[in-house]
Amino acid sequence: MTRPPVTKNRRYEAHYDNLNDQRIQQGTSRRRACTLGSNAYGPQPIQWAPRGQLPKVWAWISWADDPASRIPAEASGWNDRVVIVEWEDDGGRRSVVVWRNAVSRRNDRNAPRPPTRG
Repeated sequence: MTRPPVTKNRRYEAHYDNLNDQRIQQGTSRRRACTLGSNAYGPQPIQWAPRGQLPKVWAWISWADDPASRIPAEASGWNDRVVIVEWEDDGGRRSVVVWRNAVSRRNDRNAPRPPTRG
């Protein structure tokens, strides 16, 4: 006895094609952060922070197609020249390597102030 050929369910096919198109659109619309190459690290080894105790920082991130912007992030590693910063973004956690002088510690004192009415 032969089985009938298996056919595609067009409704499911259209649904998953639409989901794939959405994911592709999300991926291509994300800003691409620029990271420093490993030759910028210098001779000092990277000092890594314990995973649960990443220092909170402000980091200037350079973007491939946009001007640099200052974002809240966490420092996962650093040496005398560079800092590896991580932050949550649409689509998950991202990380880049930036120059050390592009990073400052984040605390209540240097947090951005809300606009005042007046």
